This record gives sequence, structure tokens and C-alpha cells, in this order.
Amino acid sequence: MMHKDLLLGIDVGTTGTKCSVYDFNGKRVASAYREYPMLHPRPGWTEQDPSRWWDAVCCNLQTIFQSQDIDKNRIAAVGTSSTNAVFLADRQGQPLCNAISLHDQRSGPQVEWLKENIGEERIRALAANRIANGSFSLPALRWLVENRPDLIKGAHKLMVPCGYVIQKLTGEFTMNRPRMSLTLMADIRTGQWDTEIAEQTGLPARLLPSPCGSAEIVGTVTQWAASMTGLAAGTPVTGGTIDTVAATIGAGAVDEGDFALTIGSSGRLCSIAGQPMEDPRLLNLYGAYDGQYIIVQSTNNACVSLRWFRDTFGREAARQAQAAGCGIYPYLDRLADTAPAGAGGLIWLPYLAGEQSPVWDTRARGVFYGAGLETDYPSFIRAVLEGVAFSQRHCLEVVLDRAARPDIIPLGGGAANSPLWCRIFADVLGIPVARLRSNETETLGDIIIAAQAMGIHEIAPDFGKVLAADGEVFWPDDVRACVYDRQYRVYRELYQALKPVFAGGGEQ
Repeated sequence: MMHKDLLLGIDVGTTGTKCSVYDFNGKRVASAYREYPMLHPRPGWTEQDPSRWWDAVCCNLQTIFQSQDIDKNRIAAVGTSSTNAVFLADRQGQPLCNAISLHDQRSGPQVEWLKENIGEERIRALAANRIANGSFSLPALRWLVENRPDLIKGAHKLMVPCGYVIQKLTGEFTMNRPRMSLTLMADIRTGQWDTEIAEQTGLPARLLPSPCGSAEIVGTVTQWAASMTGLAAGTPVTGGTIDTVAATIGAGAVDEGDFALTIGSSGRLCSIAGQPMEDPRLLNLYGAYDGQYIIVQSTNNACVSLRWFRDTFGREAARQAQAAGCGIYPYLDRLADTAPAGAGGLIWLPYLAGEQSPVWDTRARGVFYGAGLETDYPSFIRAVLEGVAFSQRHCLEVVLDRAARPDIIPLGGGAANSPLWCRIFADVLGIPVARLRSNETETLGDIIIAAQAMGIHEIAPDFGKVLAADGEVFWPDDVRACVYDRQYRVYRELYQALKPVFAGGGEQ
């Protein structure tokens, strides 16, 4: 029988899905990625087509098995993670509607309904989180109750992205406990549903999937899924987790006091604690491992800011990059590096779709401030990179009210591909940043969790910490840090000055 010496991680992201295969030494031996669009059917609405997630998984895996010389029979298990989105499905797991994404802002009135009818204190006592749209599913689900009662009546289960992929692979309807933390309908300490809150919101308890642990085998790949993906039928599939949790574990943050920074579509600054933190500015997640809680500062528009800039203002740069035989993002990076630290006084507020941590303002919007006649294209690119870093500094200051300052922060996600961005983060945060050897921390975290489910002793729960020790370290530069200190003060003042303007702009 073929020796099973590989693990597969699947991460369903906001703008694309990545599938990667690792050996038991943590080496990535195959990988494929497929991008898809966010959908904006109305102002303030952001949706995703769930079928695109599954299509991306199938295409990626067919590429891995057919073009990258990976034998399906060597895959010991599949781990999954995903972004935040919610939708309703029928008994066959087919979507009844598009998924409402974390960037969606339609459910502001439902937030107020929940505060009035369920109560913020009750939700905080149960879930250790605030009532807000975007990060948390309950307002979006209440919106469906009010506006699409036909879907509620005909639905079999509510689903999230990795639960959808797991259902496609195994036929099982489940939701992992870290993801349950963000529904506001689960007890963060027990990991069980509170059906009373669901039913008070208008959701029948039958819609709630079966709870499961991240490091739990929930099923195996069916014959149908094997024919669609190329995986071997019978391959074990774990319960999955939130991309934030997977990335944190992949970065090596597993013990109390550890920190990790992941800059993907969203920005996520995470620390590990032994219990939830009582601060409404923070998100609390049930961890992938028993007794572990992950304290999160999550921002909406990290790499999304750069992608938006690319799509909106980058056509000429894309042509130049192609002519130079260079990818668009390395080319933008090269241009940004020609601008001085501080981008000549240009500042970017990265609030394209409102903001979560730490301001929690759904009406905030993206702003460039400080442009002059001398401001050039590279300065705009650099300002985007710096604005995202400023947002993470703002988050870090909130966490440090309750936690010790870390000596070093591992950095993963797409931003870690940019040495310039890594340097900017170190200078802005004033803390050394370690660019991980594998900055694809989500799929790495997936396979570390899957290894625990399978009892694979070569990969310990803190395996990511071993790999992080080999990361390239970027040290803060005192001169640039002084520039950023001045810019950061303006960044903070800008939001406060614009807050009433945002509030007076009407519902987006």
C-alpha cells in the first residue's frame, strides 16, 4: 500500500482559493491558486458565489494531481480553513443564495434590532463578542429572516465557506467551533449552540450544523467528490477552522502570550490567551486546540486595499510590468520603494468597506489625504502599504492594554511576499518582524491541525513555531520610525476628524 506521507490544506479566501500539499517536514511540494471576484449587487453589499469556491477547489486539485506529479494516494488527510461569509443551503448542500461576505454592510438596522431584542450584554456573556455586522453572522442572518423568509423556510442548513467545501467533500453538514464563535449563537466556553438565541432571531434550530472541533475527523472523501477533485475516496477530512486561526497556528503562535500578524485580504493581529478577554474592541475566538483562545484584531481592507488600487489605477502599471516580464505586485512594490518613507506626507485610511477593529465603524470609507502637486504614482502605492501598517499599529495598541509587548512578531499572508512591506511593518510597529519561511500560513496551519487529528507525531501542535524560527527578520529603523510616528499621529487624527462626516453620509 502507498505510504501516506503528505497532507493537503485548502484555504477558501475572500478573493481566491489556495490548495497546497505539504510533506511531514513542512515543505510545500505542490500548490495551486484560483482567483474569483467579489460581487457588489447594490451599494454597500458584498457577496460571493459559493459555487466559485468549489470550482476553485476542483480546478486547483486537478492541477496538483495532473500537472504537479502528486499521487492522490499519498494524501493522509485534508484540512480546511476559510474567510467569513454565510449563506443558506438545501438538503443537497446547494446554495439557495449568494453568500453574504464579511465586507457586506447591509445589516446595520439588524444590528440595532439585535441590541434591542436580544441585548448586547447577553451576547457578550455567551460569545464574549460584540454585536456588529461583517465579522459576525447573526446580523446578516437576521437580515435574511426579515427580507428573505422564503429562503429561511426552504433552507436545510446555514453554511460558511469551509463548511461548504467539507460538505462537498464528505456529505456532512458541520461547523467548527472557532467559526461558531463568530455567529454570536454559540457559547465560546463550551463550543455548543444556544438554540434560544437562534430562535429569538427567527432562525429555526434545525438550520444549525453539527458542532465539531477543528482537529476532529468529520468524514471522508466520497466517491463523487473523488471524481470531481482527483482525491482518493476515503481520504479523511477534518472539521476545518477560520483562516485567522489557521494562519495563527501556521505562524507558530499557540502558547499563551504568543503573537502573530497575518496580512491577507484582511489584516489580523492575533494573540493567544487562556481565556476570552473582556474588551468590546477585541474579537474572541474558540481555538483550534482545547483550552486555547485566540484574541483577534481584524481589519477589513489589508491586501484588499492594494488589489483595489491595482484594479482601479493600475492598468498602465500592469502593461509596464508585463513589458518588463514582472508580476504586477512585485512591480508595484518596486515603484513604491522609490518613494520616501512617509510617502511625502500622503496618508491612506484603509476603510474601503467600513472597518472592524479597532474603530468598529461601518460607515467609514477609504481616504487619501495630503496629495500635492509633487505627489507621484509611487507615493500613492507606498501610502497604501503604510496605511495598512498604521491600521495594525492601531490594533496593536489596543491589545497591549491587556497583554505584554512581544519581542518579535511573525508575519505571514500575501504581504510577506513584499520585503518593502515587511520593512514598513517593522518600522511602523516599532517591533522586529519575522517574515515566515512559508508565508502561506493558512494552508500550513490547516495541515498542522490535520496532523493532530491524524496523530502524525512528526508534526506537533507548535510545528509552526519551529518553522518560524527560520524566518527572515526585519528590524525597525530609527530614522524611518520617527517619520512614521509623525504620520501615525495624523492618521489617528484624520479618522477622528472624518468620523462625523462618515456618520452624516447616510446608510451606505
